[in-house]
Amino acid sequence: MVHNLRSTFSSFLITILTFTTLHAAEPAAKTERAAKSPETKYVTVETIRQSLPPAPIVAGFDIDDTVVFSSPGFYFGRHNTDGPGGKSRYGDDFLKSPQFWKDLNQYHDRYSMKKKSGDDLIQMHKGRGDTIVFITKRPCYDDDAEVLKKWLNGMFNVRSKVYCTNEQTKTPVMTETGVDVYYGDSDSDIEYAAAVKVKRVRAIRVERSRLSTNEAGDNPGKFGEEVLAGSEN
Repeated sequence: MVHNLRSTFSSFLITILTFTTLHAAEPAAKTERAAKSPETKYVTVETIRQSLPPAPIVAGFDIDDTVVFSSPGFYFGRHNTDGPGGKSRYGDDFLKSPQFWKDLNQYHDRYSMKKKSGDDLIQMHKGRGDTIVFITKRPCYDDDAEVLKKWLNGMFNVRSKVYCTNEQTKTPVMTETGVDVYYGDSDSDIEYAAAVKVKRVRAIRVERSRLSTNEAGDNPGKFGEEVLAGSEN
């Protein structure tokens, strides 16, 4: 089954990458973002580094669209034709399929691409000696979190922990892990950080690629948060 899944996905990926190459200059077909305020506070990796305290901190990161471009796996989940009647093998609503999340976490992520902006952030925090944690709303089953940890640690050459909130709020995990700064692409990431009560969590927005298939709220600067300049890629 795993061999067949890899073969099917590899063929599907060729189609995705061809489409991406042909349409790289076009905006993705997704919900329009709200217009950015002229007062949006842009920061760079260097200005973030200069603003941090000398002592090590805990840096938290979302995964999808923040440190990796993972749309190939999600696109396959929605558009594959391997199921009955030529429909998706994961059903009409692939995001509600436990098998989709299992396959994404275990197999499809090998086709995700590292974002340069995410790598730059992670390497900056690694160089400072900060603790790095990844907090994702992905549903995880069995050893999925360990698989994700091994994949991310290898991709970014770090030692980190991965926490899956199974589509629930990230606020309790931010509180538990003592996150000081959190990077995310979605509106909800900024809201979860603001909801931490025990201390102020500095939320910094990473912009989502225009080619992302993610339709969740994505309005950089909406809450007056800092936005990492040039972070779409």
